[in-house]
Amino acid sequence: MPDRDPLSGADNAWRRMGRTDNLMTITGILWFDEKVTYEEVCDRLEERLLQFDRFTQKIGGRKRRFRRPYWETVEDFDIESHVYDISLPEPASDAKFQEFVGRLMSRPLDERRPLWEAYLIDDVDRGDGNAITFRINHSLGDGFALLYVLLGLADNPEDIELPIGNVPQAPNSDPSEARSTERKPNAHSDSGRSADEGADLSEIRFGKAGLAATTIKEMDYLLRMPDEADTSLRGELGSRKHASWTDGVELARIKDIKRQHDATVNDVLLAVTAGALRRELEDRGEDTEGLQLRCTVPVNLVPMADRTEQLGNGFGLAFLPLPVGEEDLGERIEFMSDNVGIEKLGVEAFLMYKLLDFGGMLPDMAQEQLMTMFEDRATGIVTNVPGPLNTIDFAGTEVTDMVFWVPQAVDQGLGISLITYGGSVRVGVAGDANLIPDADGLAKHFEAEIGHLEAQLDD
Repeated sequence: MPDRDPLSGADNAWRRMGRTDNLMTITGILWFDEKVTYEEVCDRLEERLLQFDRFTQKIGGRKRRFRRPYWETVEDFDIESHVYDISLPEPASDAKFQEFVGRLMSRPLDERRPLWEAYLIDDVDRGDGNAITFRINHSLGDGFALLYVLLGLADNPEDIELPIGNVPQAPNSDPSEARSTERKPNAHSDSGRSADEGADLSEIRFGKAGLAATTIKEMDYLLRMPDEADTSLRGELGSRKHASWTDGVELARIKDIKRQHDATVNDVLLAVTAGALRRELEDRGEDTEGLQLRCTVPVNLVPMADRTEQLGNGFGLAFLPLPVGEEDLGERIEFMSDNVGIEKLGVEAFLMYKLLDFGGMLPDMAQEQLMTMFEDRATGIVTNVPGPLNTIDFAGTEVTDMVFWVPQAVDQGLGISLITYGGSVRVGVAGDANLIPDADGLAKHFEAEIGHLEAQLDD
């Protein structure tokens, strides 16, 4: 790769959408059953992470008005300048860890350096183990690109089972450890609908007439979309963020429920999300009767097997209604089953991707004007990443759990991130402190909804 590589339009657009009250940074945590040392972490990241050039490059040409900035290789890159070894105040608790993560989310990464950092954290209230928190700017890649990177860090990449097909071989890796790129059936999908990060639409085919008609209809919808309903989950953003996460729930239980309702895993999780938001608003004394709220959902447009070492953003955003005012869980699942149409989401996402890619080619002010078209259109973002079905090892130690948080775009102050790993589903909640003063309370509403869901299964 040359020393200077221009940012793609989409990557540049996501970079520029970051602002002091809504940073474009993806945050994630890996927990370990036993302690890994700082030296082991640095050695593993130097060996595997730095295979991807983006992690040793910074943004050059940031002040150019009419030309895109470029990735520029940092000379004499030092891995230890990006990896920090810290301990949280005693006694250890999830609450202290969540507060720490929220503070990280509130602090921008420095574009004069490669746009990532990692924190090895002791005293995380997880027995004898510890954890790593990663922060990566969205301009480096989307959720699928970073899943590719994450799995490349594993000791046993050839043994990883994914519900979305295997990941490509990492750059510069040992050919004997090459992973098949043959696509496997999606374990989370049925009836042609997927529960990936939004959905994987790379193999969708339309007839010419059908595609043209659907595209015109969805473009008209995007341009004429009414403003989002007015609730306390929307409003003026600040620079302080909060983070929380739920306990894990067995994926097998979610699958039992989706079969009971002839739905998908994604339908069930979105129905749970709607119920958690209803509980939150009712706790605030707000009327939810008949209320629908929109969320933006990322839709993957590039299959996992086609991902490359350049990473990047290969997804678009679609707008999805949530039946927040519906108390009955079965009705909510049915609503989501009727409204999560892969063709509709696919065309919306493709159009939004093209708009973002185009916006990233324009001067800053022009992109900003373009993005104002989509303000007041959604309450938050909901993303679902299908992680490994089995657990992975990192530097000789098992990764027992993981969670991540997606950044929120434009004027949205709520991010809900679902990830499956090792047979469990976990929800990460991130919110602007002005709008979500108690992220842990919202996480508890998710747990209450999941408990309600499981109780119905047992009846």
